[in-house]
This record gives sequence, structure tokens and C-alpha cells, in this order.
Amino acid sequence: MPPSSIPSLVLLVEDHAVIAMNTEILLLDLGVAEVKVAASLAGALALIETTSFDFAILDVNLGEGENCLPIAERLTRDGVRFAFATGMGDEMVLPEAYGDAMILKKPYGFEDLAHLLSDEPNSE
Repeated sequence: MPPSSIPSLVLLVEDHAVIAMNTEILLLDLGVAEVKVAASLAGALALIETTSFDFAILDVNLGEGENCLPIAERLTRDGVRFAFATGMGDEMVLPEAYGDAMILKKPYGFEDLAHLLSDEPNSE
């Protein structure tokens, strides 16, 4: 069941086009009004400069050897709630500052996103 309170504008940072398109469709199906997609660190930071997001999903490892940590730092400063998406599972090690961050494990689906967008962060 979709969460009762969902973000209106979501930033999705994902470098795999098929995953990005699928996730965008699922977010819209959940009731998100708009999803802005960025495939790179520079693209995401440029969007953050011009747009006030309600929530973000950040693929941890982006192409070209980039990761999403600079985006997470900026969103934290701006007070935007976010989650890390990863296919690494329990092997992923985040900096201590993000030890309590929400994690979305790939592959994920509708129910995973519904839980993620709910009012309470994951307690896992």
C-alpha cells in the first residue's frame, strides 16, 4: 500500500538508464508528482543548485569512478532526506556520518520504494 505522505519532488541519481526509467515509473505510480533524474555527480549537483527536492535516491557507485557522497553531503546541508541505493548489499561501507542512512538494496521494487518513502526512516 502506498505511504500516506509522499514527497512531491524526488531527485533520482542513477547511472544505469533502465534502472532509472523503472524507478521513475515506480515513484510516479506511488504518487510522487515529479522525478528529476541525473546520471552523474555533476548532473545531480547542477539539479540541486536550481531545484528544491523533497527526497532523493542516490546510487552509491556512479560511472567514471564517481560515487554519490558529495551529493549526500550537499543534501544533508540542505536538510533533504535521502536514501542510498546499492547492489553491494551488506558489503557496502559508508562513512560514519551516514551510518544511520536509509539503504535501498538492488534489485528493488514497488513495495521497497513505498516503504522507503514512508514517514519513518528504516530501522534496519
